[in-house]
Amino acid sequence: MSLAQQTAPAGTGVIVRIVPAALWAGLAIVTGQIVFAAMTSAQADWLGLTLSALTLFLGAVVASYSSRYMRADAAPGTFFVRLAGLVASVVLFLNSQTLIGLAVGWIASGLLLAALIGHKGGWAEARAAQRRTLRCFIAGDMALLAAFGLVYLSTGTVKIAVIGTAFAAGAPATAIAVSALLLVAALTRCATPPFAQWLLSSMTAPTPVSALMHAGMVNAGGFLLIRFAPVIEAAPAIRYAAVALGFLAAIWGIGIMAVRPDIKRSLAGSTVSQMGFMIMSCSLGAYAAALWHILAHGLFKAWLFLNAGSAVGMRAERLPALEPRMVVAVAAITLVAGSVMAASGTAGTEMVPLLLAIATGAATMGTIVFARIEIGSRMALAGMLIVLAVVHTLGVGVAQAIVPASGTALLPAPYAILLLAAFLGCWVWQMRRVARQESLPAQLYVRLLNLGNMPATNAGDRS
Repeated sequence: MSLAQQTAPAGTGVIVRIVPAALWAGLAIVTGQIVFAAMTSAQADWLGLTLSALTLFLGAVVASYSSRYMRADAAPGTFFVRLAGLVASVVLFLNSQTLIGLAVGWIASGLLLAALIGHKGGWAEARAAQRRTLRCFIAGDMALLAAFGLVYLSTGTVKIAVIGTAFAAGAPATAIAVSALLLVAALTRCATPPFAQWLLSSMTAPTPVSALMHAGMVNAGGFLLIRFAPVIEAAPAIRYAAVALGFLAAIWGIGIMAVRPDIKRSLAGSTVSQMGFMIMSCSLGAYAAALWHILAHGLFKAWLFLNAGSAVGMRAERLPALEPRMVVAVAAITLVAGSVMAASGTAGTEMVPLLLAIATGAATMGTIVFARIEIGSRMALAGMLIVLAVVHTLGVGVAQAIVPASGTALLPAPYAILLLAAFLGCWVWQMRRVARQESLPAQLYVRLLNLGNMPATNAGDRS
């Protein structure tokens, strides 16, 4: 019998076994609901059911992984109870049809996530990260409650399905206030600047918590914006602000990722960037693209975090870098394609995110074709990329079926092209810099590195 088993409270082993089984059972129930609704054409909350299936799947995988990973932990029972509560509270707010249920699940999930971040109670950094997360979440929760209070005072209802219609013909000033508060609540959960520090400091959490947090919990902000899309669309000024904040977060997160030497915080920078892009997509009205982004990012980031430990002490196999000339050519073709779409009037709200995804795939395929690698490896990589392209195409189609109506286009075509050009320009600059093995300017490197550092928690460290 191990030391952890000897010191664990009675019943802990039962909890460790029950929680993964319960989450897998919950996933089976939700999947059955989805299949039944699809076969019978019954009305269903497809957004809530789809994201619930994602949450339960990730929660079940993480719980199963944790049953081995947390064997030597001092309080495994507490960990698994909190993990189960976190997944349950997320499923609650995803499926709630009233403001009250959504608020209860939202606040409970924040408290439980903060508790899991500070699970290592004897570690000063973990306690500091928990306090930082709580402060940030409380600010976002207060914004959410204030928004819901204004909604009730304006509409006299707590039913979410009725609220959108009421705000479409309501007072613009109220829509602006509610949308601004909802945006603050979304930004805090998505860890986008100026609320990104809680996520960067959460590296004290056990790796399974990081996987669930980065793969699922940070996506709550995107769900909130999609759920209340009619309210957000009644306030164009807030949408413009969200686009700007999302763009800055996408660039800021990539900068953090590029300079961090530790893999978990580097992945955290990547998450910040991805969440910024998702916020921007929602604000542009590309709800289907944003939903597919949530699903794909959740699965991919969970896999990365659960494999993070395997990267320690191992030599990374370098894939061929994107050829700079290929990137420039693809970027130019993409910009021309976007301009043609804009001029012909066929540019929809999903133009920017979808063209950027296509450009990345095209550049990768071109690099594989012309790279100096063995024919077997080349064929394998090309086949993998084709499979991913098919999966993404099907995924976008499913997302469009779940969120069938794209929002009102926010940016006129010329400004959408400028936004596309800004992303493509940053991409070209980064790929050329990497290919030439050029370092970032010293001042920029130091600033980005410091942005990813947390304040010292011990007096000796501060001195």
